[in-house]
Amino acid sequence: MNCQNKKIGIMGGTFDPIHIGHLAIAQEAVEYKKLDKVLFIPTGNPPHKTNKEKTKAEIRLEMVKIGIEDNEFFEIDDYEVRREEPSYSAMTMQYLKDKYPKTELYFIMGEDSLLDIESWYRYEDFLNCVTVLVAKRQEQCNKDLENKVNDLISKGYKVEIVPSHYLEISATNIRKKLKNGENPKYYLKQEVYNYIIKEGLYL
Repeated sequence: MNCQNKKIGIMGGTFDPIHIGHLAIAQEAVEYKKLDKVLFIPTGNPPHKTNKEKTKAEIRLEMVKIGIEDNEFFEIDDYEVRREEPSYSAMTMQYLKDKYPKTELYFIMGEDSLLDIESWYRYEDFLNCVTVLVAKRQEQCNKDLENKVNDLISKGYKVEIVPSHYLEISATNIRKKLKNGENPKYYLKQEVYNYIIKEGLYL
């Protein structure tokens, strides 16, 4: 793909596992901003999680590959998985800026992440690299989110709320259901669910 003068969305996360909520908001971001691509970047060694709390990076990477393979707008980048050091979004965005120097970058995140943005490593450097596209937690935009968006915009950062339909799905809940012998298959793409069952994950 020739990414000169293109618009690329970024979906970062542990994706443990990737579910239809991730895929839906990525597609809505594509349509909202007319993005050329969305890069899914699974975290390798996220600083906020211990090794006991996440599935091996290679397995999470494979689930993302399976989850996005039938969407022409979705691609995967294993930059963070290949790094041995902790994965910080500010460093990843600098890598992408260097790789795609004439490309507009849009980082897609959830409402909770934006509200906690000041706790991120070098968050100001991160915000200077991107336009942030925020997915709401509920149909109506709450005051805290509105205030945070307005505050960041007043400081010169680019932040927009994606007009999306939030899906109350979490990877944590999916893992819990599998561990408890419940069936979360309709929260996942069928191919991802089949892979999880085949590999005996989260049991």
